Amino acid sequence: MSTASVSSDGLLPLTGAQLGIWNAQRLEPDSPYYVVGDVVEISGAEPVDVDALVEAVRATTEEAETLRLRVYDTPEGPRQTVSRDPVAAPEVIDVSGDPDPVAAAHALVDAERARTGAACRGMVDRPLYARTVIKLSDREVWYTQLGHHLIFDGYTAAMLARRTAARYTALVNGTEPRTSTFGGFAALVEADRAYRESDRFTEDRAYWVERFTPLPELGDDADAAAGAPDSTLTARAALTPDETAALRAFADAEGVTWGEALVAAYAAFLHRMLGRTDVVFALPLMCRTGSVELRTPAMAVNVLPLRVTVQPGDALGELSRRVATAMKEMRDHQRYRGEDLPRDLGVPGAGALLHGRGINLKAFDLALDFAGAGGVMRNVAGGPPEDMGLSVLPARDGGLLLGFEVDARSQDQASVDGLLSGLRALLAGLIDGRPVGRIPLAGSAQDTERLLAAWCPPALPG
Repeated sequence: MSTASVSSDGLLPLTGAQLGIWNAQRLEPDSPYYVVGDVVEISGAEPVDVDALVEAVRATTEEAETLRLRVYDTPEGPRQTVSRDPVAAPEVIDVSGDPDPVAAAHALVDAERARTGAACRGMVDRPLYARTVIKLSDREVWYTQLGHHLIFDGYTAAMLARRTAARYTALVNGTEPRTSTFGGFAALVEADRAYRESDRFTEDRAYWVERFTPLPELGDDADAAAGAPDSTLTARAALTPDETAALRAFADAEGVTWGEALVAAYAAFLHRMLGRTDVVFALPLMCRTGSVELRTPAMAVNVLPLRVTVQPGDALGELSRRVATAMKEMRDHQRYRGEDLPRDLGVPGAGALLHGRGINLKAFDLALDFAGAGGVMRNVAGGPPEDMGLSVLPARDGGLLLGFEVDARSQDQASVDGLLSGLRALLAGLIDGRPVGRIPLAGSAQDTERLLAAWCPPALPG
């Protein structure tokens, strides 16, 4: 089908969530960072049935209409339809004979991420999803589920992995899998249209415009490098199960969730790093408030700005309760698309509300059962890098994985590692009961000053 001659007759419009990604990719047409997804690592005491896994992955792709979407650029704007072409089986790559199968598998996943990013960034008239099965040994097999952010998000990835595991288990056990409960994509588009034309949409927009009028001080991003980075720098650290248990116990004692306490610690970190009491950062929200959204694999996640006051004398408990209140308000108005806010505010610099700083807390249960073998999802593509964008994922041992991925043009590895070390030091001090402003972020006062100097904007005269 020639995209130049495509009419929108019979095609579906993009949802508000999809349109935000479409516009972002169009602004950065060469960026490979709008591909998202995971690798699912399966291992057990018995051999993994590769043929059954291949069929489970293929059949799940066939059931989830979002994975078969094709997008077209029409005179009326971007439109989409569900492809009716047969779904091919994923490729199987056997690295079991390699001297280091794990290293070879990691290299394959990295290559697949890069290849998918390059293939999907044009978006128009092409597959937007990729799957590969990687055999490390008879008892350890991985598969990737990568795709353009236009078609899926983290919630969808978890849905797909659970369905693949259920199909695999049924095939191995010789039983019929339960009927798929995935919703149809057209119903999701209709639900989105109905919301955009409702009074609730008008109320939500009014809330967000009022919440950010006047616009808070966001800093000067004039020195930020333009365009997508050619490479990124990553810092990763694990909170041990004991450290995570201490965080949970602290949150329980303060009457908040551990996630709210962790978001509050991140707000305190930004207060220390940026020297501001009016702290603003981006927070992804699931944005699935109805049964259609909850049942339908698709891109739905929304990113909105959280605004909270942080003072040097705050303890983590009181700050966590302040954050919990702000997050409840956010959730009440979460269907309003964050990418619409800069336009609706109509103020220069409002686009910085959603960039540079944010925390992505992925609290899905990532443990899966593949006919008795254990499966674990591991995120390998989380979207464009942000200089202070923190990712938080559950670890299979009950701990938490913390990470920063930043543009290599703006920082060096030592400064990114220092950023993560400073966050961990602050979190430990806050859980111990110390106030925000009294916790060293590094081993000495001089080290703390060096860390702040690497990331803070210069103070204004006077």
